[in-house]
Amino acid sequence: MTPARIPVVVLVEEETDERLFIAEHLRDAGFDVLQAEDTTTGLRLLEEHGEAEALVTDAHVPGDIDGHELARLARERWPEMTVVMMSGHSDETSGPLPPGAVFVSKPDLTSRLVPVLRSAMDRD
Repeated sequence: MTPARIPVVVLVEEETDERLFIAEHLRDAGFDVLQAEDTTTGLRLLEEHGEAEALVTDAHVPGDIDGHELARLARERWPEMTVVMMSGHSDETSGPLPPGAVFVSKPDLTSRLVPVLRSAMDRD
C-alpha cells in the first residue's frame, strides 16, 4: 500500500511568531509547510520545490515584490497551484487577487484557513 502523499504548502509571513503559529496549524491539519519571511525567499522556495501545491502568503510582506505580486506570479507560473492570500489589516479589496486565489482575514485564520485551503485545493 502506498502511503498517502502529504500536500506541500509554501507559507510567506514576515512576523516570526505568526508564521510559526500558522505553520503549526497547517502541520496539525496534515500539510508539510515550507516557511519564508519574505517574498524573495517565498518565490525561491516555490521554484526549488516543484512539489508545492499551495502558496499561503500575507498580502503585505517584505521582499523584492509584495504578497499580491507573489500570488499573481504563482498563479501565472503554476496555474494548478492553490493560492491563499491573508491579511490582518485589509480585506480582499485592498489589492487585486489573481484569478483563482482566495482571501482569508487573519482574525479568522484558525477557523477558516484550513477549510478554505482544502476547498481551494479540491477545486484546483
